[in-house]
Amino acid sequence: MILVVLLLLIAAGLLLPAAVLRRWGYRNLTYSLSFSSDEVTEGETVTLTETVCSSKLLPLPWVKAELTTHASLVFASGQSAVSNETRFVSSFFSLRPYRRIERRWQVRCTRRGIFQVSHAVIVLSDLFGFAELSQAFPEASASLRVLPAVRHIEADTTFPQGFSGDLTRRRALLPDRFAVCGIRPYADGDPLRDICWTASARAGEPMVWQYQETAAPRLTVLLNMETRETDRDLVSDPVRFEQAVSVCAAYATAAARARIPVRFCANTMIDGRPVETVSRTGNAETLHLLRILAALPDTISGRFSSLLREVSRQDAATAILAVTVQADAQILAIAADDPRITVITVRRPPVRTGRAAVYQSPFSSEERSLTHES
Repeated sequence: MILVVLLLLIAAGLLLPAAVLRRWGYRNLTYSLSFSSDEVTEGETVTLTETVCSSKLLPLPWVKAELTTHASLVFASGQSAVSNETRFVSSFFSLRPYRRIERRWQVRCTRRGIFQVSHAVIVLSDLFGFAELSQAFPEASASLRVLPAVRHIEADTTFPQGFSGDLTRRRALLPDRFAVCGIRPYADGDPLRDICWTASARAGEPMVWQYQETAAPRLTVLLNMETRETDRDLVSDPVRFEQAVSVCAAYATAAARARIPVRFCANTMIDGRPVETVSRTGNAETLHLLRILAALPDTISGRFSSLLREVSRQDAATAILAVTVQADAQILAIAADDPRITVITVRRPPVRTGRAAVYQSPFSSEERSLTHES
């Protein structure tokens, strides 16, 4: 009889904690995630903080948190597993009654993009392992924007066409008095201040300065989402595409440092809207452009050759930088007909490019120096 009672007491001691855990395990249990910064640059390290809090008398001897995020977010600890482009991170806690615990991860951001740490699942178990419960915490998530790293470009390769200074226009509504193109005879309506007295004395008649209308130079950076000629809906070469994105960031930032207004376009869409910015300069606009580059998806919304033709018809006073993984025949034909277009390729450009100005990316893995094929 004593043995039976002893066995019943042992069974109760083993099964009762499991029953209590099933009933009150997740009650007054909270879990949250947060990054130390919402926005970082590619290559930097950010801190992810896990916070688990138990506001009840019941102790939790074994708590496991499972997280899901992108594989490009590298966690310092080895407690993670990678499958394709998904990283699974696990952490373990032991909670006493009315206790709050924080765990901090050092996360290295190896790729630009907008990432979520979410799909948190909390697993509970009793001391003897008789009960194992799991529950999702969908409200526990953290978002992080990783801007593309801006790499340095040498001064002599920043603008392959020598894009600097002012551009002259064919028609002049208001003349620019700093852009003198010659001297002509005086005509009715010319202001007296435009008279060149030295030339008038030599010619024996009134002569005036002749001006041209000038416009400040602008740069339009176009990114081709098509990494191969067969690409239609999705980017098929993500590694080369990321190199093209870094080229866009470098050239756009170099132009902004030179106080040249920059406009950016790509043949894709973000939130159902075409990717296109206005032509502006300044730190705020550069940051806005980098955020757009960070948010670029891997989808293609149209042919790049159509976008290149459309942009080339919009503004005659802008220089166009077409950044592409490879230059196909259509891109080369358009660039050959328009001297404002410079093509930057990630892969080695074709040997024969006609009159098109084609350069290889200074960040290409095949060749570090910029080459020009005439």
